[in-house]
Amino acid sequence: MWIELTRDDGSALRAYSALPTDLEPTTPSVVLMMHLWGVDADMQETAHRFAAEGLAIVVPDLYARFEGAPDGDAISEHEKFVPFAKQLTAETIDRDTRPAVAWLREHYANTKTAVAGFCMGGTMATFRTAGYSDLYSACATWYGLSTDVDPAKVEIPIVASFGAEDTGIPSDRIDAFRAKLTVPNDFKIYPNAGHAFFDQTRKSYEPNAAEDSWKRTMAFLHEHLKHD
Repeated sequence: MWIELTRDDGSALRAYSALPTDLEPTTPSVVLMMHLWGVDADMQETAHRFAAEGLAIVVPDLYARFEGAPDGDAISEHEKFVPFAKQLTAETIDRDTRPAVAWLREHYANTKTAVAGFCMGGTMATFRTAGYSDLYSACATWYGLSTDVDPAKVEIPIVASFGAEDTGIPSDRIDAFRAKLTVPNDFKIYPNAGHAFFDQTRKSYEPNAAEDSWKRTMAFLHEHLKHD
């Protein structure tokens, strides 16, 4: 369902939400960072998949602030979205995602929240592993790794999944990042998988890697978002 969030200046922002059937004050939650194509049908379906695992989800529409942003359900050309993605800054992303955390805490008073994402969203998520521990208790990323974060300063547990054939994120860079982590982590690079291996709507979909990465991620999030 679509919901309305409120930014710190009082302006409204739309976001997509999917909620589990059993709701408690300690229900774990996730702010899901959208991928390049925005909050399209694939993002919405993924949100519901998280919810089916008992996690409350909010996916802020980061393109909503831009007039004329393309619709990911109508347009598939990568280049149509790049100009809008390049306008997203750390400041504007925070202004649109902090309200999502606030909304979740209003509805689930004792929730622990993870930040997660795929591709561009995964990069946004890993960026928020340092300096955001007041908001997030864990991070889950698929083929997204921020180069603007010192892994030695990462403060929250992180689960990450990559494809060995993803030329945009070389395996040596992944290994170097993980080697400096001091927090609990679960990294896996899948052979025979490339970029966007989780996305069933694209030719890059690799079902074995997608399913295993999902199982690993769910186990990791439930472990690190639970209350003692």
